[in-house]
Amino acid sequence: MSTASGGTNSRPRKRGRRLLATRAVQASLVSLSKLRSVAATNETGRGAGRVADVVVRWNGSDPYPLVTGVVLQIGDRQVFQPVASIVRLDAGGVVVRDLGLDAGGFVRREGELRLVSDFLGRQLVDVDGVKVLRAEDLFLAPVLGRIRLVAVAGEVGHWWARIFAHGRTGRERLVDWSAVHPFGEPGSELRLQVPHEGLRRLHPGELADLLEELDQPARDELTTALDRGAVADALEEMEPERIEDILRDAPPQRAAELVAAMEPDEAVDVLRDMERAEADAILARVPPEVARQLTQLLGYPETMAGGFMTTTLARALATEAVGEVRQHLAELKDHRADIDSVAVLDEAGRLIADIPLFDLLAATDDTPVSDLLGDTTPVTIHPEAFLDEVVDRLTEARASSVVVVGPDGRPMGRVLADDVIDALKEGGLRLKLPWLFH
Repeated sequence: MSTASGGTNSRPRKRGRRLLATRAVQASLVSLSKLRSVAATNETGRGAGRVADVVVRWNGSDPYPLVTGVVLQIGDRQVFQPVASIVRLDAGGVVVRDLGLDAGGFVRREGELRLVSDFLGRQLVDVDGVKVLRAEDLFLAPVLGRIRLVAVAGEVGHWWARIFAHGRTGRERLVDWSAVHPFGEPGSELRLQVPHEGLRRLHPGELADLLEELDQPARDELTTALDRGAVADALEEMEPERIEDILRDAPPQRAAELVAAMEPDEAVDVLRDMERAEADAILARVPPEVARQLTQLLGYPETMAGGFMTTTLARALATEAVGEVRQHLAELKDHRADIDSVAVLDEAGRLIADIPLFDLLAATDDTPVSDLLGDTTPVTIHPEAFLDEVVDRLTEARASSVVVVGPDGRPMGRVLADDVIDALKEGGLRLKLPWLFH
């Protein structure tokens, strides 16, 4: 388990055409904050109040929300002016046609959002820069004759990033709106049903950084919107204490789904740190097979092999062909980090060999697994073995992992070198009693 670091990401990102990169848009940007600071006028130059808000229509599918009107503050009342009544909207202010006697207030229609009340001050994610921002200002620009929301200026979440941002011009701190995923209150039009495509391309460590920076409501919204497997992978990049906070804040069923999607050894690390009642509530909601696996692991102290092994095992029978084993491995692709060998079993399910993946790669599909067994005895250890015994066994065998085998000779799990490092780092010095589940 590695700690999410918030470090910069150097890998290239797939991006669509960004309007903010065009000179025409850059030259015609209109700041929302400045727009609100100048008086609106009619065509004769007479004051028509001031801009209290700008209304856009957006459902997440259009990368740049379309402006549908402005809300003017005239005395103690607010009047909505549709875009058809706007003569000019630019950096110089807003010019509207004369207000009719029947001019009414703003009534929100489906898909409409108010930039000031719905966006400003809220957190959002810049998926290109992989950072959390808090919207300080929004920028409009004419695009093919229609005014759209094209950019946001925001304060970055990390204190160190704010220091490095000091002294930059506003334009350098702008983020193209097509690279933004915003967050809204439950039931709000701003709460998107489909997450930004860029979020799906993030590495687990990058998503973990974002989750740690987001406030609870935004974090809950993101963990609910994304695939639970992607969120579980991100959680595994965090320390157990941070995962515990996220699971406690999440709805109970969603917390159980995330735990069930995590690797068993990672999930157990978190459950051990939780209050017994909280852990029991999660275990009661996960699928029965997952609950049995986690309960088995929780039955051992975390300093014993049975307490920090992973129960994800690639298995094969000696009678199978290598091609069949490769198919089994393909089904376990989501667990590739936990598989370095394939446990070969006899007809009774007892371990007879442990074949490295390289041996399988070098063999042809029609090669019987039995031809790869050789005379090597698999590296094994019993589940009650303490951490120092596991270290000694791995060192003696010069192996990258060791199979945990029960009294009946059947494999229970595998301890990888990474598991040993984690146990030494976070569990080797503090002993916890095994839980007694009934």
